[in-house]
Amino acid sequence: MLKSSIAAIAISSIAVLSTAPAFAGTQEDVSTCRAALAEDGRLNMDNYRLGFEGKKGNRVRTLTLEAVSSNNSPNYKVKCTIERSSVTNLELTELN
Repeated sequence: MLKSSIAAIAISSIAVLSTAPAFAGTQEDVSTCRAALAEDGRLNMDNYRLGFEGKKGNRVRTLTLEAVSSNNSPNYKVKCTIERSSVTNLELTELN
């Protein structure tokens, strides 16, 4: 019983640790997209928070985010393409 409990804890720990670097990279990508959106000027990022929806790719990554307004402005779906730490494309679609 004790051995199986220790094994279960060890396996759970490995699973959690193996996802940490991927999560850190995704957080960096979200921050990169947020900075690009602020620079772009179509959205005042002081009034929006970004919700992560998905990520595709490795070298060229496309993040799907939702820009959620804090002041009753329209919400947007954002597609942000990143290549070599730089945003190469930003697409905004207004959500109803």
